[in-house]
Amino acid sequence: MNKVAVVGNTGWGNTLAALLSRNVFRVDLLTRTVEETRELCARNIEYHPTHLPGEALDEAQCVVWAVPSQTMRRNVESLRELLSPDLCHVSVSKGLEVSTGKRMTEVIVDVIEANSFRGVCALSGPNLAGEIASGLPAAAVVACADARIAHEVQSLFGSHRFITVSSDDVIGVELAGALKNVVALGAGMMDGLGLGDNAKAAFIAFAWSEVIAFGVAMGARESTFYGLAGIGDVVATCVSDLSRNHFVGCEVARGRRLQDVLESMHQVAEGVHTAQAVYRLAGELRIEAPIMMSIYRALFEGYPVGKTVARFTGQVQRAR
Repeated sequence: MNKVAVVGNTGWGNTLAALLSRNVFRVDLLTRTVEETRELCARNIEYHPTHLPGEALDEAQCVVWAVPSQTMRRNVESLRELLSPDLCHVSVSKGLEVSTGKRMTEVIVDVIEANSFRGVCALSGPNLAGEIASGLPAAAVVACADARIAHEVQSLFGSHRFITVSSDDVIGVELAGALKNVVALGAGMMDGLGLGDNAKAAFIAFAWSEVIAFGVAMGARESTFYGLAGIGDVVATCVSDLSRNHFVGCEVARGRRLQDVLESMHQVAEGVHTAQAVYRLAGELRIEAPIMMSIYRALFEGYPVGKTVARFTGQVQRAR
C-alpha cells in the first residue's frame, strides 16, 4: 500500500502511525483541530498529521480507526461520505458499544454498509502503547474473515519488533480485547486492597473462565482466548502499571469515586464502558458471569469492593 490514514490523535493512534510509517510510503493521521496538527508537527514525527479529513483520506487504501469505542460510530459517520468502497478498515479499539453491545468492526459495518468496503479487520493483543512507542518488542493479532486481507494488513504493521499473526476469529479477538479490560479493573481492585499476587492470580483465572464462556456464547472460538489476543493481552493489562483499567480499579478500591478517577485521566479506560455493555448483554443472553457482574456493581451501584473480591481471599474484606 502507498498510503494509510489513521483516524484518532490518541496515544495508540500515534504509536501505530509511527509503526506504519516504516512500512508505508505515506501515513496521514487525522487530528480533531488545527492546534493538534501543529503540536504534532512540532515533534518532528515520521508521519503526516492533518486536521483536514479530505486530505487524510485522499488516495488512502486503508483506514485505521484508533478512537475510543464509544465515539467509533460518530467518527465513522462523520467521515462516511469520504470513505471509498475500495478501502480496507482496521479497528484497533478494544471495547463494546454500550448502547448496542456491538463490537467495533460491527459498528463500522453498520455505518458504512456491507458493500462499501474491501475488508474490515481488528488488530488486538498485549499492546501497551507506551512500551511500543519506546521501541520495546510486542506482538498482535490481525483478525479478518478474509484471510487474504488479514495477511495484507499483517504486512502493513509487522516488523522485527512488532510481530503480527492472523486469525479468522474476529468475534473472539475483539471480545477478548474488550472483556480483558473488565478483568483488569478487578485485578486493579485486588491490588488496591493489597491482597497480594496469589489472590490476584486466582481472580484472573476465575474471571477469565467467565470471559471464555461469554465469548463462546457469542460465537467465538474457545481457543482464541488461550492465545495472544486472549491470555497474552489479559496478562499484560492486569499486571502493568501502564494499564489504565488496572489503575481505575486500584483507585476505586482505595476509596476514590469512579467519576473523580476518570476525570483525572487524560485517556479513556475502556473497561468502564465495556462493563456496562457486558452487564446488559449478560442479562439479554442469560449468561452466567457473577464476577463481571460484581465488578459492574462495584463501579456503578456502590457494591462494596471488598465483597466483590471476597471469594478469592477466603474472607469478606472490610467494605470500601
